Amino acid sequence: MTRLLAAILLLMLTLLPAPACTALDLSQITYEFAQDLDIEELWEEWLEPGQYMTMLTPDGEVITQTGRRIYEGDEYLTSDNRLYRVVEVKDNLAYTELVEEKVDLAAEYFSLRQIREALGLSPAQAQEQNGKSGLIAIYHTHNAESYVPTDGTDSIDGKGGIHAVGSGFAQSLEKLGVGVEYSENLHLPHDRGAYRRSRNTVLELLAQNPDAIYDVHRDAAPKDAYAANIGDEWITQVQFVVGRQNQNLGVNRQYAQSLKAAADQLYPGLVKGIFYARGNYNQDLSPLNLLLEVGAHTNSREAAVRGISLFAEVVDFYFYGPQDRDQGTLATKGTQSAIRTILWIALFLAATGVIFYIINAGGWKAALARLKRR
Repeated sequence: MTRLLAAILLLMLTLLPAPACTALDLSQITYEFAQDLDIEELWEEWLEPGQYMTMLTPDGEVITQTGRRIYEGDEYLTSDNRLYRVVEVKDNLAYTELVEEKVDLAAEYFSLRQIREALGLSPAQAQEQNGKSGLIAIYHTHNAESYVPTDGTDSIDGKGGIHAVGSGFAQSLEKLGVGVEYSENLHLPHDRGAYRRSRNTVLELLAQNPDAIYDVHRDAAPKDAYAANIGDEWITQVQFVVGRQNQNLGVNRQYAQSLKAAADQLYPGLVKGIFYARGNYNQDLSPLNLLLEVGAHTNSREAAVRGISLFAEVVDFYFYGPQDRDQGTLATKGTQSAIRTILWIALFLAATGVIFYIINAGGWKAALARLKRR
């Protein structure tokens, strides 16, 4: 029995989460492919409708397909956390090298609170404001983006289908008790000047001191590029896009990977990947400004809304998790899972001990007789 208790105690110590980092040194967060470009080169470029660029592994497998141009030096962190770097682009094919077989997001994880404190910002807190906690800002640089199966076209001159996705994101956050500042400012047309026009919207939202900002888009890609089944329900995945040309790249990268780590625990497969793309995307204005691609024009708007609603739960946990909220969280789930594991192991060890006792005694009757003699 003493050995059994010792084994259980050892298992408990093994399963306990490692202590969280208490400080984040931003001077150590760099990204080697950050580079300066002329301001005219900072805005994304898209192919003609119906054309896609395909990023390939060194073995020729498809990493991702997109309507945006891909350049040498771009990187992609896949859903299963393999990191690739583009080394050559020919026509619409981007060839890569494997940078890292498995990026350990847990090892690189930093909470939003740590990142904000390291930036000299007030930490995100669940302070009640009109019955809501914290503040998340949402906007659309490309307002016209739409979903063909639902909207009948890939682009609407005005508030396209992407606005319904942004609204679904906002409503899902509000249902979770999170405050939302949702801007539906128009930045038409959908051209290289859209990001210049949306900078004013970003500045307006930053004046509200949000905990983070999301620029919600949809990609241009084949239907199966974003389709996923989570919980027996078809959704579109969400892809993060981080611009390589801004002074916040190191923090942008750390934030995006930490957020993906949380998503991977809550809803594995929800985040399609992180595209470290040539561009700026107004992320120079705030390191906590993240571009989201919610499905592609070939997916249905309803599937995109379902995907972004799941992502809202990820945002709620990541920003206002167990230290701020009295609700089910990853930490609570992890603790419960560890307890269940320990109990099952204890039962298994106890059952094994009983079986060995019976075998050594020579059978049930002999074991019972031996127990009675005691």
